[in-house]
This record gives sequence, C-alpha cells and structure tokens, in this order.
Amino acid sequence: MPIKDVLVVCDASEANDYRVETALLLAKIYQAHITGVHFIPYPAIPIYGYGNPEVVPYYADDQIEEANKNAELIKSKFKKKASELEVPCEWNEIEGVDIDYIVDRSRYADLVILPRGYSRLGEEDTRIIADYLSVHMGRPLMVIPDLKKVFNLPKRVVIAWNESHEAARAVHDALPFLDLTEHVQIASVSSTDEEEKEYMIYNDDLRKHLSHHGINAEVVSLDKTNKGTGATILQGAIEYDADLIVMGAYGNTRFKEIVLGGTTKYMLKNTTIPLFLSH
Repeated sequence: MPIKDVLVVCDASEANDYRVETALLLAKIYQAHITGVHFIPYPAIPIYGYGNPEVVPYYADDQIEEANKNAELIKSKFKKKASELEVPCEWNEIEGVDIDYIVDRSRYADLVILPRGYSRLGEEDTRIIADYLSVHMGRPLMVIPDLKKVFNLPKRVVIAWNESHEAARAVHDALPFLDLTEHVQIASVSSTDEEEKEYMIYNDDLRKHLSHHGINAEVVSLDKTNKGTGATILQGAIEYDADLIVMGAYGNTRFKEIVLGGTTKYMLKNTTIPLFLSH
C-alpha cells in the first residue's frame, strides 16, 4: 500500500520541530499529502486558584493567550517547512486535547506520526497518547522519540517478530519502508532453547515472505534479559544501529499490559528509536 496521506500530531515540546521535519521529509519521499494537527489546550488552573474567584480568570486569560500564541508559532513553522520542501499540506487546530479526533482523522490517513509523549506548553509531565491510539486507531503509527534530531528514511530496520496477528499487520503496513531500506533484521526473543528453535522457524518463514517482495533480511534470536522482552528488543536494535523498529502493538490485552507491564508499554516509554506500530 503506497503512503499518500500522512497525519502528524504537533505539540509544544522542544522536539516538535524535528518531528515535523521528519514527517515532511517522509511525505516528500513518498509524494504524499500531509496534515498537521495541533491541540490548543484548555487552561489548567492550580487547585489553590479555586478558593479565590479573582485568581481563576487571571490564570485562564494568561494561559489562553500563551496557548494561542504558541499555536500560531507551531502553525507558521509547519507551513513554512512544508512550503520549502514543496509538500502539499493542510493544518487543523482543535481546542482541548481531543484524542478521539485523531482516531477519527486517522481513518483517512495511511500513516500517523506521533510524539512519544504529548506535551502542552510548560508541562514537564507529558501524556502518552500513543498508548491509547495504538489500540483504537486501526492505522499504522510511527512514534517518534523526543530527541532533538531529524529521522529520515530508515536504512536499517528491526522487525520484532512473534507470528502474532499484530506483528503480521505491522510488517504488512511497513512494506513501503521495507521496500526502500538497505538492511532488515528479523528478531525474536526467546527464553528457552525449545522456544528459540520454534521462533527461528517463524522468522525464516517471514524472511522467505519478504524475499518475494524483493526484501533481503537476516534472522536473529535474542536471549531474553532480566529486564524483559522490551528491553531486549531495544538493546538489540541499538546494537544493530537500527533507524526503525517495526512491531505489533499490545499482543496481550491492553488492560493486562497496563497492569502487568509489557513490551508495547516498555517501548513507548523508553525507546530512543522510532517505532512503527500496528494493532
């Protein structure tokens, strides 16, 4: 499936400019249209403000003015960069952090690009919106870590493979990237020798499938570390010098992963490499 419609979520973090440029460069490579979306946050009134009616408007007006000024700056940067790269674009601003709006808009996109953590102006504790969207969107996500760098077309890709429905969906959705990459590694994480033998069979089946698409891949098995599957995959990808990790999102139920922890949750929290997720 060609990538012809890209949606990128823009926020107030310092990493936003780099994420936007990454999204625009990918859109240019695939000759795609791009839509930028920015949430204009409602005022966050400190608890002590409720005790004094005169304090509330002061905080609200100040935050609204700052949020609008910030939104205009983010918009102007987005449109300027899109013009420089000659990428057709549109811009949407939404009042409030309406995550379901992204779910609705994603139905009309081939790829959605998100920050690892969403940031409002001045907030230190970011909200992980990719966690919710990875389950409910039904479209492939690229989650960009909050690093001050531009990620271009990936040259080295790691596929975290376990033969699950979610992993198969992710590989299929990622084919436009895999077709243009230089090196692909199919990696699985095993805890026992028997499990390793089983996974290597699965991995070789995927290698053969990708070869039919003209994609050459190598197969590796990673020994599970004490820190878990997510940490093992991430460490392996770092050692491989990967530019992108392709994986299924929430193979267990999302509730189980939230309670017990899991690979998706770990990767969304800790990755330093862009993630390509499908569910």
